[in-house]
Amino acid sequence: MLNLKKSLIPMPKELAEGESGVLTAQFAEPLYSIETHGDNAGSEEAKKLIEKKFFDIAAIVNAEGDYKIIIKEDPENDKFADKKAESYFIEIKDSYAMLCGYDPAGVFYAAVTFTQMLYKEGDNIYIKKADIYDYPDFSCRGHFIESRYGTEFLTLQNWYDFIDYMALMKINQITIGVYGCWGYQYDGAHVEYMYIPYKKQPKLNTPQTIKYYSVKEQKWIYKADAVPYMFEQDYFGDVIAYAKRRNITVKPLVNSLGHNTLMPRMIPEISAKKEDGTPANRGFCTRNEKTYEVILGFYDEIIDRYLKPNGITDFHIGLDEVGESYVCHCEKCAGTQQCELMVEYIIELCKHLKKRGMKRIYIYHDMLYQIFDTVNEELRDRFIKEGIYDAVVLDWWTYEDPTHLFWDKADGVNNLFHSVIKPDTGYYNWVIPTENNENIRACAKKAKELSFEGIESYSSLEYCYDKNYLTLADIAWNSDGIDGIDEFNERYAYRNYPENAAKAANVFNGLFDIMRDETGECYMNRVCWKFEYYFYGYRRGEQHTLQNFPGDAYKLFSGDEKKFTAYFEYLKQKAMPAVEFFENSGVSSKENDMWLLTSKHYYTIADEYLTIYGLYKSYNANEADGYEVMRELDRLIKQREQLMLLAENVRIEATQYTYLRNMSVFRQFMLDLINYFKKEISCGRKPEFNMLNADYVTGKAFDFLR
Repeated sequence: MLNLKKSLIPMPKELAEGESGVLTAQFAEPLYSIETHGDNAGSEEAKKLIEKKFFDIAAIVNAEGDYKIIIKEDPENDKFADKKAESYFIEIKDSYAMLCGYDPAGVFYAAVTFTQMLYKEGDNIYIKKADIYDYPDFSCRGHFIESRYGTEFLTLQNWYDFIDYMALMKINQITIGVYGCWGYQYDGAHVEYMYIPYKKQPKLNTPQTIKYYSVKEQKWIYKADAVPYMFEQDYFGDVIAYAKRRNITVKPLVNSLGHNTLMPRMIPEISAKKEDGTPANRGFCTRNEKTYEVILGFYDEIIDRYLKPNGITDFHIGLDEVGESYVCHCEKCAGTQQCELMVEYIIELCKHLKKRGMKRIYIYHDMLYQIFDTVNEELRDRFIKEGIYDAVVLDWWTYEDPTHLFWDKADGVNNLFHSVIKPDTGYYNWVIPTENNENIRACAKKAKELSFEGIESYSSLEYCYDKNYLTLADIAWNSDGIDGIDEFNERYAYRNYPENAAKAANVFNGLFDIMRDETGECYMNRVCWKFEYYFYGYRRGEQHTLQNFPGDAYKLFSGDEKKFTAYFEYLKQKAMPAVEFFENSGVSSKENDMWLLTSKHYYTIADEYLTIYGLYKSYNANEADGYEVMRELDRLIKQREQLMLLAENVRIEATQYTYLRNMSVFRQFMLDLINYFKKEISCGRKPEFNMLNADYVTGKAFDFLR
């Protein structure tokens, strides 16, 4: 029988669980019917959700049984005396189930909880008896999906599926990055993303390049000038409308100063100027009227085409990480402090957006707080005077270890402005997945302490972050569980493996140990930050020079050989039981497949570094010959290819290509190395084996991938 206190995520505020369940369906025989009271979107979506759940469990349709499932909105009910938005109550009795919401959102969330209370025994479906009263602690609960690798080729259906997935966690906010830029990386190209056509500036588009080796198809995949699907098909408005029906507000993020190279590069007139007066090709001159014409024109198109038709009044303007290279040195800007230039700019942007009907304008905190130290009464009073204070929401982002939040300045974080906090639920979907549970909980604790409006993480759309997503959903709804990390791990294990929950919990605890940043130095663990290819993919200096990979990674290894040998052995020790568990769990689910992929990734990368470094040492000490090197490389190549094949079968297509591109770099390096050994040995020469700089080994395919 289902244990609700172990299975429900988010955990309700008040739960009185009965000792039995009520039979609601037998094989091909529904014993229930659904009644909706009131004509509202919440009731209709609630009914659809319950019907879908019954169909998914036992293919049941057209239910007309005697057991009544009653769905209604009743704000005057005595149980809603506190009039809390999104609240609901559920009563499961022998003859009926009452699902009652204070508002349409509450009605929908009652149905979300109800679907988690259904369970099977044989061919029968039961609903667990219980009385529940529930409401969220934070009014804003959500994720920012960055415009980055893995989002540019999401189909409209991918977005719909993700929205459904998030709605079942009672998430009510999703921000989508529609414009943002980074530095130089793959192929020495600008990393720029424009996800919405700007009708007045049609030249602003960002074709991408897809490159990787497909083990599944046994061939190279190469596509040049692939336009992001959201841009090409212009479906942002469809995403907003679909989400709204599930009580999720979708808002755009336009990075409006920092992370900005496409607009100033393509329209040099608006670019920040260097000291010699030439365009910097990054950032804006914020005292140039043309700048406002371009950026506000883009805002207006977004509002008119996507937001107003769907009743959306939220807008995020970014403004994070505006480094020195973004500062304008033109005659109008020179001599004025960067802080004053930014505040002037913020005021102008917010005044315009407020005039256009935007009621919540989100701004990143870091320049105002971390750099300028101006999140104070003076800034608040200035915003009040300018008439924008009521609309501005500071977005406080921090991804660090709990002891280092906000770069060790957490004590000064304040609630002088409307605020939300931004932990990291998982962004780098193109490398090895990481565990951010501790960061999420620490951020929730700070938000609760300061009475922030909500929690909206920095993230990307990838189901490998399921546990991180659910962590945020659980404590953003019911903050009583902020400190319950072990208890949540047990619930997560029970949710996915109810028949083998204890063993699953041990496995997840082991993965937690290796996926978190155990050093407290970075919000990613060492294998991700120091040994994955991606972080060696950025180009350096004015010449955009490639970094030495894998040479620099092996230099790091050799610099503290004892420490990293022990570290990689530890990863293998923790990952192997997880691989075995997920391979033999008997559970067929997307979550199981994702965890298998993650576990194998940890094992594989650790095995590669340990084996190749060991071969490098023993070969050069004349303790191993070239044939042993080739045998082990052949084993590692096959192991890496098995991992790549699993990724192709498990991940959605949109998030495969960069993940596989990085994996292809590892595969190709080992292929180049084994082929070099074969060639040298066949010619009667002793191969060189220098892992600190392998440029003499790598060839065209390796260069092509980078």
